[in-house]
Amino acid sequence: MLPTWLSKKEDYMPPKDGGIFILKTIKALGNVIQRIRIQNGHEKKRHLPALFKLFLTFAIILMIALVKNRMIIMAIAAGVLLYLATWPAKDIWNILKTGLMAAGLTFLFLLFAIISRPEGINNYLRMIEKVFLSVTVLSIFNHTTQWNHITFALRKLHVPGVFIFILDITLKYIVLFGRLITDILTSLQLRSVGKNNKKYNSIGGVMGVTFIRGTEMNKQMYEAMVCRGFSDDYEGL
Repeated sequence: MLPTWLSKKEDYMPPKDGGIFILKTIKALGNVIQRIRIQNGHEKKRHLPALFKLFLTFAIILMIALVKNRMIIMAIAAGVLLYLATWPAKDIWNILKTGLMAAGLTFLFLLFAIISRPEGINNYLRMIEKVFLSVTVLSIFNHTTQWNHITFALRKLHVPGVFIFILDITLKYIVLFGRLITDILTSLQLRSVGKNNKKYNSIGGVMGVTFIRGTEMNKQMYEAMVCRGFSDDYEGL
């Protein structure tokens, strides 16, 4: 026979608490981490060298910045959009979204100037177009070139090894800290039962744990570099 307390039905109903802040933070961090870790883009087995794409991207952006003829700008835009038309729809939207956000931000910065000096609206629109095209071209380069290939291209240009080392380590630790914060927020969400009116007090704890863990990882990396006799000669990942 089961005891009465074990067969008794539990009537506890915790009050609802959305936890929207935690969910949105986890989702945003997850998107950033995925974008950095799985950064394969459209690179195929027979892809163009990263150094060539770097020079090509720089040349196109420089041309966009210097040219004043609107027909040339429209021709560059047509070429970029024609190239994007060969991509899957999902990737096209990711590229255009970045360019549209940059163009929208530029429009907000220039809004007061457009209102106060409407006679120069053509110049302002041309500036917005150039920002959109430049950011779109840069996004295409980023989407079609892996991080390690970019750093290898920088090494070919005789960029100091310390700069490449800082770039690689920064990207690596963005992913590691993003994972750590995501795990902490997930555990906080799983332990939060019912309504918590002081949920934002947990932000300090999350940042404190992240800071302590970051300090430990920094010390471990420094000791590993000393043990391996690290010098400025860094080839990249």
